[in-house]
Amino acid sequence: MPDGRLPERLADVIASRFCQDQDALLPSERQLAALLGASRAMVREALAILRAQGRISGGQGRQAFVRSAAPDPQSLEALEARAVLEGEIAAIAALRAGPTGHARLRDHLRRMYAATTPQEYWEAEHDLHVCLLSVAQNSVLAAMTRPLLEAAYAGPPQGDLAERLRSHQRLVASIGRAQPQLARDLVSEVLSSEALSPTNTG
Repeated sequence: MPDGRLPERLADVIASRFCQDQDALLPSERQLAALLGASRAMVREALAILRAQGRISGGQGRQAFVRSAAPDPQSLEALEARAVLEGEIAAIAALRAGPTGHARLRDHLRRMYAATTPQEYWEAEHDLHVCLLSVAQNSVLAAMTRPLLEAAYAGPPQGDLAERLRSHQRLVASIGRAQPQLARDLVSEVLSSEALSPTNTG
């Protein structure tokens, strides 16, 4: 009876031997099959597992390569990048949201208020930020921001959730009132002005 875990084990072997260096190119499916004594079908399944785990990109007819590590979502650099990108997104959203876009953001804000656990709140806050990307209607800024956003909300809830909720309420209100500069400024508040302080170099 075939071992259903063989592709997973092969994926572990490939990861340990070939995925140590960021952006490194992996051998082709044919080469991996020869090197590891496995069928190409098994290698293909193992690569699919690594792709699903976010450890590699490419493959499926293109040479696979090791993905760069995701940035630490709480690092100063990541927070600064989010503040710049999401600040502009919020300013654009204030100009483009209109009543429909503002109503969508308010719906997500209601979900944040209705959350009964920190995790429910965290998921609702994530969804509000995803909605903000959509409301701004700028696919380039959205593509640049989305990885930082997903990394930031992949971990456990951060900070004082009550204060975060108040900050988001002010942000959504500024977008509803079409106040782009205020919306831009409030993003820094949402991301914590203390964390973004020039004196914080941790």
